[in-house]
Amino acid sequence: MLTGVDQETFVQARRAVGHPVILDLGCGARKIPGAYGVDSILLPGVDLVHDLGTTPYPFPGNCADEIHLNHVLEHFENPLPIIEEVWRIARPNGRVLIRTPHYSGRYAWKDPTHRRTFSAESFHYFGENNYSYYTHARFRVVHVRLKYFMEEEFWPWPHRAWGRAVQWMLDRHQTFGERFLCYLVGGIDELRVTLEAVKPASVETADEV
Repeated sequence: MLTGVDQETFVQARRAVGHPVILDLGCGARKIPGAYGVDSILLPGVDLVHDLGTTPYPFPGNCADEIHLNHVLEHFENPLPIIEEVWRIARPNGRVLIRTPHYSGRYAWKDPTHRRTFSAESFHYFGENNYSYYTHARFRVVHVRLKYFMEEEFWPWPHRAWGRAVQWMLDRHQTFGERFLCYLVGGIDELRVTLEAVKPASVETADEV
């Protein structure tokens, strides 16, 4: 396991050359290029072995420009502490990119380690609905996409043509897609969400490395 000094060194080195600090939490063996990878198992590309269910994470507050959670949140029965910790370590206006199974998709419960699924409205909980007072984390929902085929390149061309037609509809009529269309086309594979951390710019200097 790497130590806290290693995380601070990574942040400082990226800042010194003007590059964004990118964290890939729950990266598995497919870490985002240029990112600092964290996972509970020491796999190729993992820089820090850490259980994401254990908070706080060994990163200073307000240090990350971009945080990735690729197929991570569905593995936790309670994702709230994870999102709150992500908010803590994100810089003001820092981006959080989330990929997770949609509740209607065939992959949602295929994996026995999945504990929950999400909808297009799930992440409005963090500051953009009437009951956001149950958490201190605040995010702006920048973009939400319902992805019909998670990995389109593996499908033969007739399926791709069909998938693109369905995707066209989902991109333009998201509410209709979740209420009706997903049950007619066999479900939506994936939810892709971009969040932006909402916090005062003044906090950036308080905890930054």
